Amino acid sequence: MKLKTFFTNFGLYILVLLAYFYIFSDIVLFTIGSLTGGTSQLLILPIFVILASLYSFAMWKWYQKDLKLEIKNTKLTSSIWLPIILLLAFIIFQQLVPIESSANQNTAVQLIQQQPAFAFLYMVIFAPILEELLTRGFLAKFLFPDQNSLAIILLYLTVSASFFSLLHMPGSLVQFLVYFILGAIFGLGYLAKKDLRYSMGLHLANNLIALVLIVFF
Repeated sequence: MKLKTFFTNFGLYILVLLAYFYIFSDIVLFTIGSLTGGTSQLLILPIFVILASLYSFAMWKWYQKDLKLEIKNTKLTSSIWLPIILLLAFIIFQQLVPIESSANQNTAVQLIQQQPAFAFLYMVIFAPILEELLTRGFLAKFLFPDQNSLAIILLYLTVSASFFSLLHMPGSLVQFLVYFILGAIFGLGYLAKKDLRYSMGLHLANNLIALVLIVFF
């Protein structure tokens, strides 16, 4: 990638970040504030779904526009089943080995307990879609479009997983590694299938399992 192209694409990626933090985050905060302020769920949740859907659709179309990715087939990215196996193994590992909850996890638990309907919509539907676009899709589109070697693939997975982990505000190295591993698994799914919807599905499944475990166990 030429230097001029890199800086142009880097600027576009910054716009993606700003859109997420200033548009979608405001939609979420507006919804939470309205719900905690006593506004009826029957009124505010449809508004949230409409606004979040419009934002998600716009970002998805932007991601797809002129999308050109080159991903080399390697042993690491050759199986679409490997990410599923790794995700299931890591979920089981987390249940067997106690890990201190992060601030993000504690917030999620409180949200599920206080606003379960909104928590489902946010955590299981929109967060997987938009976080995958942010930390996987747009990152590859703008900064890692030519993944033509194992070294570049590993660099992309490292950057993507690190950003994904930092996005969830870990409070310790262990918490950082938990989110990093999840991010790497989702990223591997994206590269293996060469379709962002696959990593979205993995992310959705992980969040749904987490929600079910919190509610019922």
